[in-house]
Amino acid sequence: MTLASLSPALTGGAGQAYAATDKEDRKFEDRKTRRTPALSEKIYKVLGKAQEQADVENYPAALQILEEDLGSKVDKLNSYERAQYYNFKGFLYYSQEDYPNALKAYENVLRQENLPAAMEDTTVYTMAQLYFIQEDYKKSIEMMNRWMEYQPNPTAQPLVLLGQAYYSLGTIEGVSKAEAVRNFKKGIPYILQAIQLYEDAEKEPKENWYLLLRVMYFEMQDYQKVVDILEILVNKWPKKEYWLQLAGMYGEMASDEKDEKKRLALEKKQLATYETAYRQGFLQKSSELVNMSQLYLYHETPYWASVVLDKGLKDGMIEETEKNYENLAQARINAQDMRPALAPLKKAAEMSEDGELYRKLGQVYMQLDEYENAAKYLGLALKKGGLKRPDKAAVYQAMCYFNLGQLDKAREAFEVAAKDKRTRKEARRWIRALAKEQRRLDQIKEFLG
Repeated sequence: MTLASLSPALTGGAGQAYAATDKEDRKFEDRKTRRTPALSEKIYKVLGKAQEQADVENYPAALQILEEDLGSKVDKLNSYERAQYYNFKGFLYYSQEDYPNALKAYENVLRQENLPAAMEDTTVYTMAQLYFIQEDYKKSIEMMNRWMEYQPNPTAQPLVLLGQAYYSLGTIEGVSKAEAVRNFKKGIPYILQAIQLYEDAEKEPKENWYLLLRVMYFEMQDYQKVVDILEILVNKWPKKEYWLQLAGMYGEMASDEKDEKKRLALEKKQLATYETAYRQGFLQKSSELVNMSQLYLYHETPYWASVVLDKGLKDGMIEETEKNYENLAQARINAQDMRPALAPLKKAAEMSEDGELYRKLGQVYMQLDEYENAAKYLGLALKKGGLKRPDKAAVYQAMCYFNLGQLDKAREAFEVAAKDKRTRKEARRWIRALAKEQRRLDQIKEFLG
């Protein structure tokens, strides 16, 4: 049994690599010249007996052995023996998640004179972890900074712990925005250094390291850095959330961009990113598929917008709502695909509380030169009500009747339109024209009769 096995296996390094100066050389030399007292055979046996209980995770029994055999004799032990006693107690409390008592024990370890450098380092690092668990991030950082004074070549994990501590310190309740940013700026270099260490060793950096960078950059509103991190994430771990976040960031940056050329480039990246997520089958929610279709519409590709909506509705992935059917119809109308727009527009109109969509349906039929259906649905629009311009709907219906040769119905519709001052002049001109046309037709009829 080695003495090192009596403490939690929490080792590593933190801080930034640097070339040691003369002063730092002396600092390290001072640690090498410490004279550590010997550990007596009696104390060694007590610790070994307690270790046997710890090995089977009977931590209360191990603690009882320490207290009964050494607790009352602590003052008589030499500094190294006391350090081992408190170190083991700290480990036992730590193993039982009694972190306050573990910290007290480790504090007593550090109070001992001529503590072996390795034991001091392990104790300080363990305390940094415990303070982090206790959400005392300032103390955790303080212990990490103390610990890394003697770590010229830190490993990645402690660097990440220090970065996490600075991040957590910047997110505690009540912290000001400026203070949060200061802490994030302190924490970011440690995460970047950890990533660089892994890359230099040809190892894959951890996914959560990039996530930590992403959130800090986002809180600092450094959106370009957020995009840089997300681009790494979608390449290394192509998850749905990363694709959608990246698309969202491109959109956010585009909305803030004053330069039109750059803005258009960002908007195209947003579309391409969202489309990639769609092609990979990541878009499963109704809102996500609708957003995909809206992006297609915004970028003037209505055909693909209609494809997404039609497939989503048929597959049951897009909710059958008035708005979604209307969007499908509008996409087809924008693609100059009028006839396929009729079915979804009818469904939307039937679900609507007002007549606006029936009015729109009537106008689509007008563009198809199907005046009978056009007049029918314009009539339904007027009957259902709630129109923004009922006078215009009446005019359209009247013109349909005119094209059908139903002059009496056309005049009735124009008379409805004439009640609104916005179309009164137009409607009255049509009424006069209809009267002349009716007289002309009557004269022809009389002549032929």
